[in-house]
Amino acid sequence: MTATRGGEMRKPLMTQYNVEFSNEPGLHEKLTRLLINEKIDFQSMITSQVGGRTLIQFLAPKDQALRDQLDKMGITVREELIFRLEMPHHHWELHKLAKSLADKNINIISLYSVVDGDNMRIVLAVDQPANAVALIEKLGYDPDYSIYDREAII
Repeated sequence: MTATRGGEMRKPLMTQYNVEFSNEPGLHEKLTRLLINEKIDFQSMITSQVGGRTLIQFLAPKDQALRDQLDKMGITVREELIFRLEMPHHHWELHKLAKSLADKNINIISLYSVVDGDNMRIVLAVDQPANAVALIEKLGYDPDYSIYDREAII
């Protein structure tokens, strides 16, 4: 499950961690302290609430010790393989991507995006990463699993 770029295989470097726990003061602080104590170089953290639950998504290198610590804290954890791509910043392009994935029964789990001039950089998690990468390449985009580039990360 790697993407190609110029014939070179690119291996996944980052994982999207999805953590969920009860909405209690101090739990977010405990999570960020754990990330710091474990020296996890996390990126792009997003926090939201749904009902009485707090949901946090962040990008970080896959780390079994981190996963074990989150499990010990009683935090529900899900990990997703992610990749990035860049496309022209136009609503039709994003619709074309979403429709193409839907037409192949590929579900978008999460999508982060940032606009940079005339382009939009996207970090995407889907339920069928290998199939999505192949489809996105056919659409003329250049998906890449190696999203850990300080100048390019969202």
